[in-house]
Amino acid sequence: MSQPLVIVTERDGPDGALHYMHVIPDWPSSGRLDYATAIELGSPGVTRTGAGAIFFYGPERGTMRKITVDAQLDVTLAALISFEHYSIMGFDAEPIWVSDELAFLLDEYTGQIASWNPRELKITHVDPIAPDVLEKDGFNVQFQAGVASGDRLFTAVSWRNWDTSTARPGVVLGVFDQVEPANGPRIIEDQGRCAPSASLGPFKDEEGAVYIVGDGALGFDLLASRQKTTLPQCVLRVRKDADEYDPDFFVDLLAATGSPAIYAVHPMSEHKLLVNMWSPDVDVASVADPDDSSWFWEVPPYYEYAIVDLTTGTSEKVAGLPRAGAHFARPLRVDDQTYVQTFREDRGSSLHRVDTDGTVTEVLALPSAANVQFIGRL
Repeated sequence: MSQPLVIVTERDGPDGALHYMHVIPDWPSSGRLDYATAIELGSPGVTRTGAGAIFFYGPERGTMRKITVDAQLDVTLAALISFEHYSIMGFDAEPIWVSDELAFLLDEYTGQIASWNPRELKITHVDPIAPDVLEKDGFNVQFQAGVASGDRLFTAVSWRNWDTSTARPGVVLGVFDQVEPANGPRIIEDQGRCAPSASLGPFKDEEGAVYIVGDGALGFDLLASRQKTTLPQCVLRVRKDADEYDPDFFVDLLAATGSPAIYAVHPMSEHKLLVNMWSPDVDVASVADPDDSSWFWEVPPYYEYAIVDLTTGTSEKVAGLPRAGAHFARPLRVDDQTYVQTFREDRGSSLHRVDTDGTVTEVLALPSAANVQFIGRL
């Protein structure tokens, strides 16, 4: 029997968005979630399962809640810790999970990385981030999510001004030592082959190799910015225990798909990626406004999906998902399977499982103004 399924959804209301937690035996055969039995978590945050519990990071006060579930699926708030004493709060702080006994909160705003124990719900130490990483060439650093591999932590790193759409070039990984993270991260960068990394976190494969996408701020730098880059969006890799990008691995996502730009990337099994791409048959020049870059976020459904094989550098379109507008959906994975959302005009959504062979199965239909933020198993 599988462990209980945890689904966190976000719903908009008159006073703002709220997160709701659903703890159920498995995917509902009806494709519907019962909000009458859901647990309201409050304002949007970040959820994770581990150490036999559910953890919810509340950015407003920098709190981490530990929530337990018994055999009858009854939910209990077990304990809570706060990082507010260290001024760590807000969405700048990125949780990185290692094990049931070790996790981190990486905060670019205060320039700190906090180590904590999920099982004991205890902060163990808070260390400074290297000052020369926090600012380069007049740009403040931005970290994007993170992943643990071996005895190290990896996070995507960029230096960018969102107001001017200017950025320091390069695809950059920041690497922290898990035991002694102080004064990290060490930087691994490639400045000549790809659009800058900015918005997508790294991911790893079954062998522990870590991958990073040079996403060019989700394709904006390629299609709409006044400082357009001519470099492609790409995928680079650092092998387990290596200190540099693998010289034998490079995947140009534009060449693989025939698309002028990739919007979002969802890791899959079998060394594959599910990518949300600008449809190759839509001429960008026919819809772009050279005087107002906001067109990039407001176009009709010009994005479609394809699966990129990172071993062969080829792709196949996913026929079972409809075209969409520019709507960022966070990567969702559970049971080694990838899920993606599509959105309706009422801003409700449907959640689909996408298999590595391109088969699409709808598993949830959410009501108006609702979407999925997390899925996991206890």
